[in-house]
Amino acid sequence: MSKNHTSPEKKEAIDPAQLKPGFELPKLTPEMQERMNKVQKELDVFKEKVLAKRTDITGMSLLPPLQPQPLPPGVQRDPRDIPNPQDINIFILIDDAKLEGLAKGDLIVKSTEETTKIAKELNENFKPQVMLISELKEACFDAKYDIIQMVANSGIFYDKGLLSALKVAELHKNMATKKFDKYVVSYIAVGSLFRGDAAPNDIDVAIVIDDTDVKKMSRFELREKLRGIITS
Repeated sequence: MSKNHTSPEKKEAIDPAQLKPGFELPKLTPEMQERMNKVQKELDVFKEKVLAKRTDITGMSLLPPLQPQPLPPGVQRDPRDIPNPQDINIFILIDDAKLEGLAKGDLIVKSTEETTKIAKELNENFKPQVMLISELKEACFDAKYDIIQMVANSGIFYDKGLLSALKVAELHKNMATKKFDKYVVSYIAVGSLFRGDAAPNDIDVAIVIDDTDVKKMSRFELREKLRGIITS
């Protein structure tokens, strides 16, 4: 996961207290609670059936509601492209480390067909979205960071560790880049996070800092000072 920054403005340091819930969530109506309980049971069954069918699943989560993509001025949106607010989009991440070439395409097609069939049997609004770990890496290489952010904001209901690690890394990236926005060039996934077998308690990242305008201390002193702040 790599994040490049070109903004010249320096942002204020983040207040960690803002990350702690300090408000009460709105009360659910009995109808909403009943629907949530029903969906939760269906998700549990969906998870069991998918895992019984496939052994290469790394994680599953509920994606945030999809938003229509912006269109150029004067272009009319096709009604079929408008997301259905009733849809429940399920992100499914698959480990394809042992596959190459056309086999990966076959894996996407087959796993999509299998998970879609299971979903339709349980809830017509379940919409599986299958992605390979290699595709997630390619999204980073292509600077499609919105995909990482979407995955990090999803609600995990099955995980071997990678989805939780992505959540932690995304939060840490946001805090680090907000505090040192003027100096952070890239935030990069390395080690197990890059391989795709990371655990949330063992996440390796590299942060590239632009130190060309630092005059008051040596590069070694700057590195150690930033390392201490970012680690804490």
